[in-house]
Amino acid sequence: MTDIKKEENKKDNSPPTTPPTSTNNDNNVKEENKINKVDDNVKENENDNEKEIKIERSLTENLNQRFYNNNNKNNNENENIDYKNFKTIKDFGYYYNDKGELRSIEGEEKFKFVNQQHYDRLGDIIVKTIQNKMKSEPINLEEHWIPKGETNQCNIFTSKDFFENKSKLMVFINGSGAVKSGQWARSLCINDTLDSGSILPYLNDAISNGFSIIVLNPNYNKFEEKIIDEDDDNEKEEKKEEKEEEKDEKEDDKPKKKKRFDNSIKGSENSNNHILTVYDEFIKKSPATDIVIVAHSFGGVNTTYLLDNRGEEIGDKLKAVAFTDSVHSLSPKSSSFTKSFYADENKTKNWVKSEKKLNTDLGFSKLQGCNLASAGHTVHEFTSSTCRIPLFKFILNSLKK
Repeated sequence: MTDIKKEENKKDNSPPTTPPTSTNNDNNVKEENKINKVDDNVKENENDNEKEIKIERSLTENLNQRFYNNNNKNNNENENIDYKNFKTIKDFGYYYNDKGELRSIEGEEKFKFVNQQHYDRLGDIIVKTIQNKMKSEPINLEEHWIPKGETNQCNIFTSKDFFENKSKLMVFINGSGAVKSGQWARSLCINDTLDSGSILPYLNDAISNGFSIIVLNPNYNKFEEKIIDEDDDNEKEEKKEEKEEEKDEKEDDKPKKKKRFDNSIKGSENSNNHILTVYDEFIKKSPATDIVIVAHSFGGVNTTYLLDNRGEEIGDKLKAVAFTDSVHSLSPKSSSFTKSFYADENKTKNWVKSEKKLNTDLGFSKLQGCNLASAGHTVHEFTSSTCRIPLFKFILNSLKK
């Protein structure tokens, strides 16, 4: 596991371990009592959606502000650079050393924040770097672009034995914000190490323990430019075909009506839709008799949504849910299956940020409906990496019950 630096325990600006609760508007109580039950349900759903959006926005803002300051905001030389043209980490003057640390090619210095476009573009390319590692030895995951046959697609990953492993399956769900499939925290992938910021150590542990794997991508909701590897001939060919199609359209003299381009991804318009789509198209078809879920941060909200909507289907197979600083909460509308599964201390646990020693029992959370344990770190983003060992022990023990 990654060694944690002392300076990372400085003032904590991380998002709350549990989501904030909303209060009723006293002025509207009388009027609301006149509304029929159908309208009440609609309003409750809207409030829940707004609540989740606020939680997700809060998490994203905290993630974006945690580890960097605008060290170069007075450096006008960087203002006119279009970083969208950068295709590799090397283009930014960085590389990953053997310890998984991002360092400058010249001077071996840590990452320095330039501006948001620079940071975001580098982050996008780092996603590709991680996903390439996921597809390479010794992990060897397969990449799937969904939905098939559509122009707008997002990618997920499965182990090669996903449709053959009849024993056990591990499902990975990351948090909200800019992170994509394969990441826990983009800020750590840039400012700390790939071991702390990515799911790579988890994948190695899952494989060594005989699990098949599926890695979801709940934040990939709109079509994005595919970053082409210089040595990827298949992706080069796809790019070439796209350019040829664009050329043919320009050469067509026939007048065309302008159409509004919808870049949303069918079945993954939002994170909750993505979870259900991947369940219906992949997880449901796995022959594994035992399924476990590992979810970080807002991934806990998505997991709860999955259990509320597919609990009866997945119930017999689901053996454990392991959260890392999840921000989910239960409500009166939560399904009985979700409530009972979360309440079982042998099946569900949330490792939360805490000053307490790693894996210290922190009791039962009524708001979240599950038992809590210390992740051994006070910073939200580090929780997944610091609690990995006790988390896997918990999962393996749950399979013996």
